Amino acid sequence: MKIGVTCYPTVGGSGILATRLGIEFARKGHETHFITYERPVAIQGVDEPNVYMHLVSVIEYPLFKYPPYTIALGSEMTRVTQKHDLDLLHVHYSIPHSTAAFLSKQQTGKPYVVTLHGSDVTILGSDPSYEPVNTFSVEAADAVTAVSKFMADEAKQNLGISHEIRVIPNFVDTEKFSPASCEVIDVKKDTNPEIVVTHVSNFRPVKRIQDLIYAMCIITKDLPNAKLILIGDGPDRHKVERLIDRMDLRKNISLTGYRSDVPELMRCADALVLCSETESAPLTILEAMSTGLPVVATKVGGVPEIVQDGKNGYLVPVKHPEEIAARLLDLASDRGKTAKMSENARKTVLEKYSTNKVVKQYMDVYNSITR
Repeated sequence: MKIGVTCYPTVGGSGILATRLGIEFARKGHETHFITYERPVAIQGVDEPNVYMHLVSVIEYPLFKYPPYTIALGSEMTRVTQKHDLDLLHVHYSIPHSTAAFLSKQQTGKPYVVTLHGSDVTILGSDPSYEPVNTFSVEAADAVTAVSKFMADEAKQNLGISHEIRVIPNFVDTEKFSPASCEVIDVKKDTNPEIVVTHVSNFRPVKRIQDLIYAMCIITKDLPNAKLILIGDGPDRHKVERLIDRMDLRKNISLTGYRSDVPELMRCADALVLCSETESAPLTILEAMSTGLPVVATKVGGVPEIVQDGKNGYLVPVKHPEEIAARLLDLASDRGKTAKMSENARKTVLEKYSTNKVVKQYMDVYNSITR
């Protein structure tokens, strides 16, 4: 099978899912053609067999205040589909990819799949500036998927989508993200922390990292050597650093920036915390659970579909640092419970979110629209 994949080539969830999915199909002997404005971050510097890259050229012309990317993308989709005889297009993030796919289908007759992600339905997709055409393009797709039931329900409510939406979750490489001993030198040198907590994100306001800093302020009153590893970077980093200094937590909290050794860093932690205002289906949670970490996460969006409160982690209300602190102190005080949650976290991922199980679900969708 020959598949065209369109996504935003960033470190965000939609780009990561699209890239990993495309690579997995290529590894199974299919052709994957990425059609985007630059090479996806996840495969920069890597040449995978059966993976082909097609970059969209956008014309700069004085008449246009904004370059007409949708038309350029649709044209490139059409060229690639015709030249390489693609069987279908799979677009991640509906704006503007689903509209470009619809335009391409009018010329090639080839089907397209839309996978809905966060802002597709919660912010951009439902904005009156985009909603009519965005909804039409999604409705016209041959198949529509979403990474969580929450996202599918939001699409029906906010966009009025009547098309069947199949829920196919994110997936994780369970070999790459697996339990093992900590081997990261700059973490191992710390002296006997009572608990090591980690957080991975792009440091945007919606992640509410300040709540985790306040929680650490509470925790260190009982556990003065507790550690927090903040992995990632983004617009809120400087605010976070100032808050850490104000709370006098420099000896307890380290900021790593973006790292390529996230699995190794996770193995040095006892738990992962995600305190976002909203999430659709955070991949970070699955990666942590696959590594054997209990998760403390806010009860928002699609998170409760993954985290079972008291079994493989804890669910807490948004904007309640004291609840985060209480759950982490509970994990630190009862190592037997923590070990059981760790076991359950890993088991959850193996049962529902492994690469082979999720990729098969997408292949079933592809087969259903190309027969």
